[in-house]
Amino acid sequence: MNHPRIIAIATLLIFGFTGPACRSPKKVLTEHDKQQVKDCLLPEAPKGPEIVPVNVLFEDKIRLLSYSVDKQQAKAGDTIAMTLYWECLAPVEGDFKIFVHLDSTKARKTFDHYAVGGLYPTSNWQKGEIIKDEMALQLDQNFPGGPAKLWLGFFDASAWKEQKQNVRLAVKDSGSVRADKSDRLLVTAFMVGDVEEKRLQAKKVATAPTIDGNLDEAAWQQALVNGGNFYATDGKPLPDGETVGVGILWDDENVYFGFHVQDKDINTPYTTRDSTLWSGGKRGASDVVEIFLDPDADGKDYLELQVSPARTIFDAIFSGYRSPTWQEACKVNLAVQQGVVLDGTLNDDKLDKGYVVEVAVPWKELPGVDGPPTPERLFRINFFRLSNSGTWAAAWSPVGNDFHDMALAGRVTFVP
Repeated sequence: MNHPRIIAIATLLIFGFTGPACRSPKKVLTEHDKQQVKDCLLPEAPKGPEIVPVNVLFEDKIRLLSYSVDKQQAKAGDTIAMTLYWECLAPVEGDFKIFVHLDSTKARKTFDHYAVGGLYPTSNWQKGEIIKDEMALQLDQNFPGGPAKLWLGFFDASAWKEQKQNVRLAVKDSGSVRADKSDRLLVTAFMVGDVEEKRLQAKKVATAPTIDGNLDEAAWQQALVNGGNFYATDGKPLPDGETVGVGILWDDENVYFGFHVQDKDINTPYTTRDSTLWSGGKRGASDVVEIFLDPDADGKDYLELQVSPARTIFDAIFSGYRSPTWQEACKVNLAVQQGVVLDGTLNDDKLDKGYVVEVAVPWKELPGVDGPPTPERLFRINFFRLSNSGTWAAAWSPVGNDFHDMALAGRVTFVP
């Protein structure tokens, strides 16, 4: 794409959007301003557990390298500190401004701006520069609770102001990243309200657990406590008698996952690997636990792993958001070990108590991973449990109905 894309104005009227703010950048800089700009031009992008890589191009001019936020959980009225790290790949002609949309299901809050507090517009960016761009996302006192997704991109502020044309830099490789038809890139998401922020530290074990589905090692008992609560996908508490516990352990060879599931009616019809374990059953769904793991937290190259109470596995690696199709993605057949223990009986009408799932996944089987992670490496992760009741699903980090939405997944770091 060599030319900015013009987006029809009609597509911009959702969520009560009334058009980008057009405050001009500061034209005459003081010595203090110049020092601020200088301080925000970096020799290289920073790294660390709070720096989330993105690496997405806007045409061939600008790359969003990464970002950081000080919280993923907020309340109405809170301020979220966010930093974007941009790389200039080529001169940007025109008055292109950064737009930022924070969308809930009921409202949109915009944070359109020029970089470095209005001191360094894209027309001044030089090839090879890395720009640190800090923002304060101030939520209104009446900002709706629930998930809020942050989208961003670039629009020509002059074209909007003078002609009401919304000219945007196109997102490249939009089939492998979360971008919509209006060239908005989905960068991250926040949970607004009382649902806890999902962060987890996985502890290293000196002795590998036996993958038998018992979770009787002391390390598992502590890991299950540290895992935190599950919620219905809409963020509400789970029904009585249907709770889920999860934990993570690791060593130099594998990452280990353990689930303890309360279930009054254990049911799944599938016995063949890579069957549609999430469907079927007595009421249109089956019992299964699911793991979504993004080893570099960029929303691409992520693992989906499911294990049913019948010890049946579904495993798939996606290169981008739901890409390729799951039928293609599940052809990998990873060297996964699993153990399942039932407290009840499968596929009958007797009252059950639940089941336990234990899984070992070799590090070398994960996309983009060569061995055990360093402490500063951040993974995006989420866990789900589907019930054959067919009326609800449990999520570790609530994402609504899109389990592949890694922007709303939780975070895990691996500690000794």
